[in-house]
Amino acid sequence: MFKKIFVLIITLILIVFSFAGCAKEADNQSGNNSGKKFVTIVTGSTGGTYYPVGTILATLWNEKLADMGIAASAQSSGGSVENLNMLKNGEAELGIAMANLTLFAYKGEQRFKDNKFEKVRFVTALWPDVTQFVVTEASGINSIKDIKGKRFNVGGAGSGTEYSTKMILENVGGITFNDIKPEHLGYFEASSAMQNGQLDGMNAEGGLPTSAVSEIFASKTAVKLLEFSDEDYKKLHEAAPYYGQFKVPAGLYSNQNKEIKTVGVKSALICSADLDEELVYNLVKTMYENYEEIVGSHKALEFVSLDEAVKGLPPVPIHPGAVKFYKEKGIEIPEELLP
Repeated sequence: MFKKIFVLIITLILIVFSFAGCAKEADNQSGNNSGKKFVTIVTGSTGGTYYPVGTILATLWNEKLADMGIAASAQSSGGSVENLNMLKNGEAELGIAMANLTLFAYKGEQRFKDNKFEKVRFVTALWPDVTQFVVTEASGINSIKDIKGKRFNVGGAGSGTEYSTKMILENVGGITFNDIKPEHLGYFEASSAMQNGQLDGMNAEGGLPTSAVSEIFASKTAVKLLEFSDEDYKKLHEAAPYYGQFKVPAGLYSNQNKEIKTVGVKSALICSADLDEELVYNLVKTMYENYEEIVGSHKALEFVSLDEAVKGLPPVPIHPGAVKFYKEKGIEIPEELLP
């Protein structure tokens, strides 16, 4: 009897120590993570420009700011509109978005009429998001108005590309989504659909080069980029003055042998006004002080520089953490961009 009681007592003691050890381990793990600052940057389709560049930035921040506990990651998304909504809802710390849509969100205009995001802030201007209307030779499409009745990928639902496609079709081609057979696919999905004869074309808006456009031009499917004449640009600019004229250089894509005149809008790195000032300061400081290490990672980054960090941005405030860094570097910030 005594032996049984002794064994029972020893067993209970071992169980107590076991639970204590687990609790201590859990506390240790909690303590290890308490110093972490998780930074998620929401981007766009994997076939576009936002996602690969977001991954490049996250990798840089993890490498250079590990001692500060920064744990950054890039997340693919539906693009600008979804990114703005995710930031507003506190689902991410940073995002990449078209500058014009950021302005609409800040003012509660256009598609953000009932969804104002007054706390959105710019961190830095990035590259121009260049409009690339890629069509198959077999489609017979030679101008924007020729897209009428065709199967065309307008961009992911709720994306900046979808918004731009709508603006361009209406103001340049005089047609609406009701006049075409619209699809809402990612860029790589659209490229595959074009190669399979299921689509006549797509708008692949992004920094140059855009990987899905590189893919379709390198495929066996004969494709071309539609050109925007000065008259086309004038029509679009009158309706949407944030558009600029850009060029796709000859030879940027396989079998694309001539320079193509097109249009585009600046993109930007954005965040919420609630994001910690010191964190934003360190993120933007690390990005620009290590620029030479990342510029060769993607051609779109060649359009990004400290001198251009506040240029081409509409009147949405820049986050105080970024303002602090720019002032240290002697960058003049327009009054309408100051927080």
